[in-house]
Amino acid sequence: MSPDPTINKRHDLVLRDINRLKQKITFNNVPPFYHAVSTSLGLAEGMFRYGFENSLDGLLNQANWNPKTLDGKAGQLGSVEFTRAPRLSIYKVFTHRGFEIHCIPWMKNQEVDRGLINHPDMEFKRWIPSSMKVLFRIAQLHTFIQSYFDVGDEADLELIKYAHNISEDFIDDLQHKLNVVKVHGISIRAFFDVMQKKHKAGEDFYLPKVYDFSEQ
Repeated sequence: MSPDPTINKRHDLVLRDINRLKQKITFNNVPPFYHAVSTSLGLAEGMFRYGFENSLDGLLNQANWNPKTLDGKAGQLGSVEFTRAPRLSIYKVFTHRGFEIHCIPWMKNQEVDRGLINHPDMEFKRWIPSSMKVLFRIAQLHTFIQSYFDVGDEADLELIKYAHNISEDFIDDLQHKLNVVKVHGISIRAFFDVMQKKHKAGEDFYLPKVYDFSEQ
């Protein structure tokens, strides 16, 4: 009996359990593609839960916040105290690299998708997209989801569910730590549902368009 292709509810399995299930199903002959996605998810989970190579460090570093735009006040020992953090938009996107969570800063009344250093109206002193924009990535997840509908098993589905839960938990955590004013894009669950419908209908699927600020 094939597994129920839904990821709408949370499961108690952790990544270690899912990997063990995959080993059991495949008689310890885990396909390289599964291993690659699981490893990428493990790295993302480690960053989120345990702070390994935490991509949030550059955002949370108050030395990089602009006190003029954020009404920073002088504190003790030369420090600056802030009552609010810089504004950010969070985007859930699928690119050719996989599923990613991006953050985009604001300047005055618009989002800014380009590098800026010491701009007087910017809420960060330095905004370097190459090191600050992509917070979270599960490599090749879109391709893995697509392959699930052709050759997937129970462990593959559990891995997709787990990826969805971890990514949503990550965004929830962001909203407690930073001044997130917007969350936009497609969740892993929604992406899965769209691909499922396309697969059943025998239709081709194309990656959804990533945000475009070209008119700004």
